[in-house]
Amino acid sequence: MLTNYLKIALRSFKKHRLTFLINLFGLTLGLTTVILIMMWVKDEVSINRYHALGDRIYTVFTNHDNSTGVNTIEITPAEMAEAMEAELSQVEMAAAISPYITGVSFDDGKDVQVADGFFVDQEYLEMFSIDFLEGDKSKALSDVNSVVLSESTAIRIFGLSKNAIGKSLKWSVFEFGNDVIVRGVYRDFGSLDIDKPEFLLSFPYFKKMLGDGAHWDNFNAGTFLLLREGTDIDSFNAQIANFLKDRNTESNVTPFVQAFEDNYLYGSFEDGKVVGGRINYVWIFSAIAFFILLIACINFMNLTTAWSMNRIKEIGVKKSMGASRGGLFSQFMVESMLLTFFAMVLALVLAAVLQPFFNQVTLKELSLDLSISEILMLVLIWAFTGLLAGIYPSVYLSKFRPIQILKSNLKGSFGELLARKGLVVFQFSISLLLIIGISVIGRQMAYIQNQNLGYNQSHLLQINSSSLSDTQLESFLNQVKGVPGVENASSLSHPLVGLMSSTIGLSWEGKDPKEQVKFENITVNMDLIETMDFEILEGRPFSRDFGDESSKIILNEEAVKVIGLDEPVGATVNLWGNDMEVIGVLEDFHFESLKEKVKPAFLKYDKAFAQKIIIRINPENQLETIASVSGLFENLNAQKMDYSFMDEDFQSLYLQEQRISKLARYFGFVAIFLSCLGLFGLAAFTVENRKKEIGVRKVLGASISQILGMIVKDFMLLVVVAILIMVPLGWYLSNAWLAGYAYKTNLSWWIFGASAIGLLVIAMVTVSFQAFKAAAANPVNSLSSE
Repeated sequence: MLTNYLKIALRSFKKHRLTFLINLFGLTLGLTTVILIMMWVKDEVSINRYHALGDRIYTVFTNHDNSTGVNTIEITPAEMAEAMEAELSQVEMAAAISPYITGVSFDDGKDVQVADGFFVDQEYLEMFSIDFLEGDKSKALSDVNSVVLSESTAIRIFGLSKNAIGKSLKWSVFEFGNDVIVRGVYRDFGSLDIDKPEFLLSFPYFKKMLGDGAHWDNFNAGTFLLLREGTDIDSFNAQIANFLKDRNTESNVTPFVQAFEDNYLYGSFEDGKVVGGRINYVWIFSAIAFFILLIACINFMNLTTAWSMNRIKEIGVKKSMGASRGGLFSQFMVESMLLTFFAMVLALVLAAVLQPFFNQVTLKELSLDLSISEILMLVLIWAFTGLLAGIYPSVYLSKFRPIQILKSNLKGSFGELLARKGLVVFQFSISLLLIIGISVIGRQMAYIQNQNLGYNQSHLLQINSSSLSDTQLESFLNQVKGVPGVENASSLSHPLVGLMSSTIGLSWEGKDPKEQVKFENITVNMDLIETMDFEILEGRPFSRDFGDESSKIILNEEAVKVIGLDEPVGATVNLWGNDMEVIGVLEDFHFESLKEKVKPAFLKYDKAFAQKIIIRINPENQLETIASVSGLFENLNAQKMDYSFMDEDFQSLYLQEQRISKLARYFGFVAIFLSCLGLFGLAAFTVENRKKEIGVRKVLGASISQILGMIVKDFMLLVVVAILIMVPLGWYLSNAWLAGYAYKTNLSWWIFGASAIGLLVIAMVTVSFQAFKAAAANPVNSLSSE
């Protein structure tokens, strides 16, 4: 019986080629989209989830409750891990980790290589599944004078990874460094890791680097906990809520833990509570995949039922010969499943072809490896799609009575017509929602790019100079100012992109001792304000004309508001026990993404800690200027210059949104195309069914434009209904998405108007092609059989 059904299905496909090809193409496109999104979602939900002990590893976060609101960060005091392991019975092991350190120089006596990585303790190696290739993992960092290298770093320095073990290296960053022995080589971190450190140094040395800064009021390290089996997380969080307040009764910081495996997907916090993160995009794109597949299935339903009259006599004869409704239902379901199988095969081929391009857009290393789990998932998608697409047409086609069919006494019911039109409205509603979303995201990205950041970010070159000594840095800055094309140069402690160094150690007269305000701490060299083109609202910048400037400080506008200074210039504040004179006020500038409001910040002068070089270059002859600067740097340091442009670094804050915007554009186009494909098929059906009517109207004097309007208006009405339904929802969802930005574009009415008009035009063009063919046809051809 199954063989017979398959033969009938193949004959039907051959006989009704247009319907078959439209359905096959639509389902192939829909399934291709599902496969690509499935690969992306699988990668997203797999990040950080491969560690053997991962279900018991937790990250310690801290909620800072201050006048600017509750700020949640993944940073703790450097002493936190050791104290928690010693005092909390639920903690089986605790690991400490430094912030990501870039530009560390490693000298083997012959050559110098630069690498990025962390300072971690021995517990970190034992807690996480780091694959050691060489050395003893159980004691690789038990000595403060030890280092473990990634495989690629070991090969860069020693040629072969096995040659690295036991070798001596001298590392240095800023003014710190020591001689270490390579105790291990680990496999490079992969695509399922957020950070990919090229080295791991001993955490005790990081605490030595912090010096007096390693105390309970400073937040400068990360803490991971391995909790014992059966630990109740809510009870544990309640227990540690006062962990920092017990050490400082004036502390406003509350620690809590979150599963390490959830950090990537659930990384957004408001008022100290998790409110989502990348998981939102996972759900959004999963929904997009489902709706695109649903649109393709709706096309199948609509076209199959609409063209059912072409098969009605076949059904009548079979029923007269004794075919049961169940048998006919099975036949039509086999046709649906077979067509979906063909589409799935083509979708796999198309997904493989598009995979390199998709990886380029997502900046991932996605692959369809067809493992058992993936094959099972594909089979489930095939079965779901075949059933979803075929069940309604199968029920519809198998219900007709033979007496009605053979007497040609069949009329489509109002309910069937309404259902078909409702499905079209649904298709175009989803398409319009995607158009609105794409428009709003694009407008916000343009707003970000054109936003005044409080400084001129164009043509600012950033150079990692952590390998330079203080003397070399000063010499380089003096010499580089004489290079043709260089307009100014200076240095600062860290990039002005993201929160890098915050402190609660700033106090002032009249400050409430219970209130702890976090300030961004930016250490700068001379000429930094002039190089960045910061706007000075009051006072002056740091200057060599005033002698020692180490006891001076410059505030931003927000800091002045928080402190409450009416006349800030000349006022005195206290930083870490030292009185500092305020000499200037800067216009607020953005050092985080525009999702965050500008936070209070201050600039202090200390050239020894200002190791990030900033050079403003003239846009003319830019490549020649960079080449000259690079040559000067390499002659001074014997290393290749590692540089980037500040505007590119700032845009990297929105890399996630930019990727999402691109993906949304592509998938939005697919949804619109599929909707139009279905509309094209329905228009062809309408024209075929009304060709005699059209012929009669033309004979009676109807013009082409009148016939065109007659056919088009019914379809346009459906699109208008979709617009009326979806514009309010689009406005609501757009506002909800923009609420995540402190600085955002305005939602103008024309965004929705243009989206609606664009959809109408697309639909009209799609329908008009078939309508014009019918209107322009010779009526003799359609009436010749009468």
